[in-house]
Amino acid sequence: MSSAPNHQVLARKYRPSSFETLVGQEHVVRALVNALDKQRLHHAYLFTGTRGGSKTTIARIIAKCLNCEKGVSSKPCGKCAACQAIDNGNFIDLIEVDAASRTKVEDTRDLLDNVQYLPATGRYKIYIIDEVHMLSGHSFNALLKTLEEPPAHVKFLLATTDPQKLPVTVLSRCLQFNLKNLAQEKIAEYLHFVLEQEKIEHEKQALQSLARAANGSMRDALSLLDQAIAFSQEKVTAIDVNTMLGTIDQSHIEKLLRALAEKNPAMSLDIVNQLSEHAADFGNVLEELITSLHKIAIAQIVPDVTTDPIIKEFCELFSKEDIQLYYQIALLGRRDLALIADTKNGFEMILLRMLTFCPASLAQKKTNMDPAVKPRDDVPRGVDPAVKPRDDVPRGTDKLTSINNWADFIAQLQLSGMTYALASNCVLKSATKNQIQLALNKKHAALLNDNLQQRLHDAIKQKLGNEIKLSIKIEEFTDGTPAEQNQRQLDTQHQNAVKTISQDPNVQAMVQQFGAVVSPELVTSK
Repeated sequence: MSSAPNHQVLARKYRPSSFETLVGQEHVVRALVNALDKQRLHHAYLFTGTRGGSKTTIARIIAKCLNCEKGVSSKPCGKCAACQAIDNGNFIDLIEVDAASRTKVEDTRDLLDNVQYLPATGRYKIYIIDEVHMLSGHSFNALLKTLEEPPAHVKFLLATTDPQKLPVTVLSRCLQFNLKNLAQEKIAEYLHFVLEQEKIEHEKQALQSLARAANGSMRDALSLLDQAIAFSQEKVTAIDVNTMLGTIDQSHIEKLLRALAEKNPAMSLDIVNQLSEHAADFGNVLEELITSLHKIAIAQIVPDVTTDPIIKEFCELFSKEDIQLYYQIALLGRRDLALIADTKNGFEMILLRMLTFCPASLAQKKTNMDPAVKPRDDVPRGVDPAVKPRDDVPRGTDKLTSINNWADFIAQLQLSGMTYALASNCVLKSATKNQIQLALNKKHAALLNDNLQQRLHDAIKQKLGNEIKLSIKIEEFTDGTPAEQNQRQLDTQHQNAVKTISQDPNVQAMVQQFGAVVSPELVTSK
């Protein structure tokens, strides 16, 4: 009876065997390559970083670089007896120690007793001590003398996830390299490479979910990939991965964000119920929502940072202030979620808190404008009097029948969310009893779709009481929409509020006595 071939887990099968195949950690690789190629070798190296960050992998690569039969260099041949033995874990002059299981001083002394003897077959005797911070105080004292003046044929490669627990005397005798967490993009790219080599079908979204769950650790990512392959029966799909990880599909997060953009509590709670039916972990849902809010906030400040069309769309649908408020509420909600037995109820309250404390919509703000500010009679509201109307985008009111001007009219429609965003970023080109023509600013083209246009059409039809035809064309112009006019008013109000606070005697006293600073982004004009 023949035995089944041994399966090698991906984390071991695809463990980097050279600096060229190591993913990430370029800052460490560069320094080590230069040192090895120029023969500027130190006797002790310390690698720090989170678990699965390639600390011991780098140590093994260095061991090959130092003992390759073709000579010391940053590019070991990988084929000689020494390189093969190190890769297979049976090189007699490579001593690997897990300090967590050998914390006693007697263990350390036994280990160091053999330091004085020359290597049996290799050029150098290499000691790799993993989780070195777990050694006892006496063990460190025993190690210290050897670290200070080791024999020329010995190299120490230490690794730890907690360098703060190492004595300063040990740190001062080592060259220290801090390894970084791997970016999700790099992990996902490497998982794609692995699956291509394994000839396994997969979906891009599935790899992104695995990379996010790995939290910067390539080893954890490969272990999760092994689990996903077994779970999904040789085809790694986003649905299976999300089920395995207990995470949710991103489409649900997008629906939640759209519900928030619409200021629609009923829609929000309906989505929560759908998630509950799929046994979603609402702690994970909240984490995903926080991540998406962070991406939107970054893209609103630095638009070129993302090419994701969905994120770009949400940048248009939410104000910067709303995103910052939602993010803060979500962060506080994550802390409070652990205090409630039913996380579904807790998550619902977080969403309702967002909708309750969100600043009034633009339409509501428009109707509550400062009564001391009187609009000019000769210029329609929503149009900057300093900007001359362009001939190709007529703002005139001579063709208006029952609509006095566009800004006033949409304020009466009681629109909200994305429908209001569409209307307020348009200018009126012409209006007759049966037809309204609008121009939508090109930079807000993402707002135009059949669904929103139909909602706007229905609202206008209901208001006018007669059948009308609504047409919206995308055009490029610089100013004149109700949204832009309203934003200028809000900016002016905000500047006045900042000025008022800055001039307050109590605030000025704190500035003078304590060096306090007024942060404009935290000042509201309400």
